[in-house]
Amino acid sequence: MPDAKLDVRVYPIDEPKGSTRAFASVAVNDLVAIRGVRVVEDKKGLFVSMPQSFDKKDNKYHDIAFPLDGDLRKEISKSVLNEYQRTAALPPDQRSYDKPEPATENGVNMEDIKLDIRVYPLNDPQGNTKAFASIAVDDLIAIRGVRVIEGGDDGMFVSMPQTQDKYMKYHDVAFPLTADLRKEIIAGVLEKFETPEKSVDRKKSLGDKLAAGAN
Repeated sequence: MPDAKLDVRVYPIDEPKGSTRAFASVAVNDLVAIRGVRVVEDKKGLFVSMPQSFDKKDNKYHDIAFPLDGDLRKEISKSVLNEYQRTAALPPDQRSYDKPEPATENGVNMEDIKLDIRVYPLNDPQGNTKAFASIAVDDLIAIRGVRVIEGGDDGMFVSMPQTQDKYMKYHDVAFPLTADLRKEIIAGVLEKFETPEKSVDRKKSLGDKLAAGAN
């Protein structure tokens, strides 16, 4: 794996009520940010968990976003744990709570970025969500739970996977850090949604490959 540029921010929980000791945000190569990463403690010690969602169909939790490369996963885990140890030792008033945010300008050439986009239309949608999508960025980071939504007069739009906080506000769990990459992802998802022959069989979905890469 080529060296990846990581921007890691860790936010310790001073009075944890469960096994989660901190939350973290990780940006990879100034391309994609992942929020909701957790530092968890069990009997074996501390470990890093990628953000997850619960699937009622199989009654299991699945990673929403995660590194596809095993070495990158190890590097992210190591960096998050190191930053946790450093940040947790600081008084709360000396910690930084900044998060990776979308860049206003970037020098990334989109022709150099590899995107693998798979779209899975819903056979019988019950709401505004018409399809789900999975995305792999540069063979490094996978993002699941991207949605194609019918926005009425505004037409179809693409929503990155989101989570709801205690204030009932929604936040993107994983998202592109540059406007150009976001545009490219949105265009690719909508093109495959609107062109049925470019969609894929669920039995051969990217999700299966992503799951294998997550181990």
